[in-house]
Amino acid sequence: MRLIGFSKTSYPISIAALTAAILIPALAQKPAAPQNPPKAGTIRVNVGLVQTDVMVFDNQGHFVPDLKMNQFELRIDGKVQPIEFFEMVSAGSTHDEELWAKAGKRFVPASDQTSSKSQNPGRTILIFLDDWHLSADSVMRSRAAVANLIQTLVAPNDKVAIFAASGQLGSAHQLTGERDSLLAVLAKFNFLSKAAEDLSWPPMTENQALMVERQDPDVLLYFVQAILGKPVESLDTAKKTMRAEDAREAEGIRDAVAVIRRRAGALAQLSASIGERTLSAFCNFLKAVETLPGRKFIFYISDGFVLQPQRSDVISRIGELTTSAARAGIVVYTLDARGLVVGLPEAKGKQAPDWSGALLHSGSNEAAAPMDVLNALAADTGGRFMKNTNALDTALITTISEISRYYLLGWSIDPEKLLPGKMSTIKASIKGRSGLSVRVRQGSLDLSKLVQDKK
Repeated sequence: MRLIGFSKTSYPISIAALTAAILIPALAQKPAAPQNPPKAGTIRVNVGLVQTDVMVFDNQGHFVPDLKMNQFELRIDGKVQPIEFFEMVSAGSTHDEELWAKAGKRFVPASDQTSSKSQNPGRTILIFLDDWHLSADSVMRSRAAVANLIQTLVAPNDKVAIFAASGQLGSAHQLTGERDSLLAVLAKFNFLSKAAEDLSWPPMTENQALMVERQDPDVLLYFVQAILGKPVESLDTAKKTMRAEDAREAEGIRDAVAVIRRRAGALAQLSASIGERTLSAFCNFLKAVETLPGRKFIFYISDGFVLQPQRSDVISRIGELTTSAARAGIVVYTLDARGLVVGLPEAKGKQAPDWSGALLHSGSNEAAAPMDVLNALAADTGGRFMKNTNALDTALITTISEISRYYLLGWSIDPEKLLPGKMSTIKASIKGRSGLSVRVRQGSLDLSKLVQDKK
């Protein structure tokens, strides 16, 4: 989404909405850095033109390429906004669509297979490998999937680069469409280390550490039972036992609770530190590529991780990076490299007996917990979260087809009528075609703050 015509610089609008269940809305965002002056001849007026990029798909997931401006309805804060500029943008090659169709055993009409090189200026595709949260198996799967993407879909007019969160591939790489160069960089990508891990018995996951710190009684009860080696009906029962005449048993329960809380605190702190380091690296990465021209796509590949808001300022960090993405016209597609996730993953491959079914009652979802951050990053930037698939290469090919085409809708705002602190929402739909899915950045934004920054 881009904002043009307010002052001596062009300035993109940001929308950052957090969808993860454990997070709350961001309270502050940093002002954007100034950009290069526009070319000579730009006409500056008091009314700004905002460009919002939109993707439209049918119920089979195909991009809908034949829409006209009068079929779109744009609503700002629930009110219909006139569309003053309209364009469908194509990038990449027609070979993308053919490969996607083959992967899904779908037919591509001949009319969709014709395109000229001038109409396909190429894409800017950035691959971010979260090696702080990739297991050894996930590293191998990710490397193979990215290699297949490079060999199959990257064209000479594309601009592609590969980055690793830890910096193991270097701090910067030249954007290129040369496959051999990209494959040489990818070959250097290796397993880094295990993420936060608890080595005590019974093993504790990062999500369980979070829930213990949030005073979840069921998770705490599970660990009390495991340490004592016998079932305990409930925490109320444990309290009664502590008030019983058997002081030794009461002391054992108190000691178990203390040990559990210390372990949870240490694991949560380590988890928060690694998560903060990852988000910081990604935020710096977004800022580094912000000045690249045009719409940019990032594949964020990770096993996911559990945010620890009680231990770190993840709210402002995620707000900062989603703002940077929206401001720079960046769309993030996240990919869960674990593949198909079934049931509750086991720490160290073992679990203590859950005599009373405390973990089942806790409402925790160990398999889904690491996905929250990946889902939030994709939703807030207008991308998509790809999960529960062992065909990572097919997921990337499908996504390439999605990002190759999109619509630009332009609408005007008067900066003099904007109210400071008022958060605005943007929605887009297609008139009379309810079966279509319209993808646009989620969330809300303070237009007045952005305008004031540029005056």
